[in-house]
Amino acid sequence: MARLYHRDQAGAPALTYNSTVASAEHFAAFKMILKASLVSGYGAMPAAGWSLVYESTTTLILRPGTQSGYVCFVRDTWLTVVTVWLAATFDGVDASGKIIGDGVRSGVAANSAVPHRFSVRSLVAYTATTTWAVVADESAFVFSPSAGGSTLQEVTGVQGNGYEAVSLLYCGDDSAGDLICVGGSNASSATSSTNLSGFNSSGFTALKFPHTGLLVDTASIVVAMPGAQPNSSSAYNEWPAGSILPEAALTPLIWVSSGIVRKLKGLAVDCRLLFVYNSQVSQALGGPVLTTRNMNNVLSLGDGHAYVVGRSYSATTISALLTTNPEFW
Repeated sequence: MARLYHRDQAGAPALTYNSTVASAEHFAAFKMILKASLVSGYGAMPAAGWSLVYESTTTLILRPGTQSGYVCFVRDTWLTVVTVWLAATFDGVDASGKIIGDGVRSGVAANSAVPHRFSVRSLVAYTATTTWAVVADESAFVFSPSAGGSTLQEVTGVQGNGYEAVSLLYCGDDSAGDLICVGGSNASSATSSTNLSGFNSSGFTALKFPHTGLLVDTASIVVAMPGAQPNSSSAYNEWPAGSILPEAALTPLIWVSSGIVRKLKGLAVDCRLLFVYNSQVSQALGGPVLTTRNMNNVLSLGDGHAYVVGRSYSATTISALLTTNPEFW
């Protein structure tokens, strides 16, 4: 059963806020959020059903309840840049904190030459202007952070910077049970100010080839996410103020490789709202104006399930909804 976790629930983890946007506190908060949501639960919220395998100051390794593999997050020397590694087995970590095991890989390039990275910069910069939400079950999770500055802003464009924690992160099984991770960017190198704000095939890791079931390991893999590719900021659409859609026409996101099409879990998109700013998406669906602080607002679309607008930066990420609707799990 998928559940929605967010900052404003009773018992949610008490995070340490630090206005130094490149502080190690942001990765520490990222770990705390995932552990609370996926592993331990909090308040009246049960854990999603994942296992904590290994943790240090610079590393977090988790295993989904489906036991499809291991997800390893390693904090870079830049403190807010995180590298994603997937593996089929866990045999410890190396000196850098990276997982050791079968099929260890990051990104889509051969020998993981261009690793998969994302940013947690400014995740907990200011308590008054940031929030977070996670939707998860035992097989997968989607993490939606919100980066905000010292002044509260409506989410209708470029709030903060592209290198801040402003995009979705998906990790876990796809619809066929294969382990993937999406979000950020595949980048051979990164600094604390590298733009890692995407959510499409340019920031992607797959543990196995979907057409054979074999580990990608040291090979390369070609993947695509039709409908989720980045747009230009000039083409981002303004939604007419006061206009509310009579219904939501929702469809899942997909990824494609070697002729095989797989669905992501816990995310739904309306093609009419793909390139509409987050706050305007909320209003188009009958919700409130969204700021970087209330991005975890839960929308009701009349079906009894929870929906939250996923954070996107400018036009580098489509607007998608995190949801507990079982149709998308």
